Amino acid sequence: MRLKLILPHRTILDEEVKKITAPGSDGDFQIFPKHMDGTWSLRAGILSIEAETTLYYAINRGVAVKQGAMVYLSAFQAIEGESLKELGRTVEESFKILDEKEKKIRDALIKLETDTIKRFMEIEL
Repeated sequence: MRLKLILPHRTILDEEVKKITAPGSDGDFQIFPKHMDGTWSLRAGILSIEAETTLYYAINRGVAVKQGAMVYLSAFQAIEGESLKELGRTVEESFKILDEKEKKIRDALIKLETDTIKRFMEIEL
């Protein structure tokens, strides 16, 4: 099967693979060439790809789609690494910090939206 690993700004991998192990939102899962077609949500974690050699990527959320002999894996971020230990640290340090920043931004937006709605309600009264 052929895997395309796609980031928002470029494709970082496009090659034939034997097996993909990915961090799904409901737990890790594997995709094989004869696996049925499907779509999976991805969480931050380690992506393992068996091709000519085994490749490892730390990914930050995304989606995987298998359609026939093609697998499209789109992620917000992907960092290639040589060891699982190194990538494990990357996931913990980089992606968790981003998640915390996103939560703070979401909280600020919710507060702003709530304040705006309250002010519109005051104007109508």
